[in-house]
Amino acid sequence: MAKLTDFEGLAIFAKVVESRSFAGAAAELKLSKATVSKATVSKAVSQIEARLGARFVNRTSRRFALTDAGRQLAGQAAHILAEGEAAEDSARAQATMPRGLVRLAAPLSFGLLHVAPLLPEFLTIFPEISIDLHLSDAQVDLIGEGFDAAIRIAVLPDSSLVARRLCEMPRYLVGSPSYLKEQVESLGTAVRLGYDSVEKLTFAIQNASLLGRVRLKRP
Repeated sequence: MAKLTDFEGLAIFAKVVESRSFAGAAAELKLSKATVSKATVSKAVSQIEARLGARFVNRTSRRFALTDAGRQLAGQAAHILAEGEAAEDSARAQATMPRGLVRLAAPLSFGLLHVAPLLPEFLTIFPEISIDLHLSDAQVDLIGEGFDAAIRIAVLPDSSLVARRLCEMPRYLVGSPSYLKEQVESLGTAVRLGYDSVEKLTFAIQNASLLGRVRLKRP
């Protein structure tokens, strides 16, 4: 397997050429790395020379001069350093100012009532972010369907997904007064309507002797 290019060594060499000295390069690099010394810079340049089989710098205690090979390498090394610094600046800006597309899934009713109204203010605060909001009561496959996040009203099974509780969602058992009065002694076997899916407008009906589904007509 071929060795990886020594990008750090080339960047240090570019700093040496820019500063015209090992001490100057070490002083400038110390601004980002506390352990950089003149000896570290000199060693990095020596390793580049050994690796590439050429001498790039003629140095004495008083003089610093690039060889012909060093002058040829200097421009390319400076380009590598500039590209690396630009990549870091871009990544740093990305971290401080969020940007990009976020695909978010949420239950239909909850999304309409609580998520959608928040989006205008959110997009004003984070103008570089776009939201693709998917509203459905079907439980989507976040990884398989390419979603970044989902809001779910459920007891979540164990998984590798990161989950955060946003709020409590109470559930209510309701019925008409007359029905409850008639069934007060047998609520455990009373007919119940349970919410199942808005998309199909389907409800499950069950009691001690009945289990089935009915489809409600749209108004």
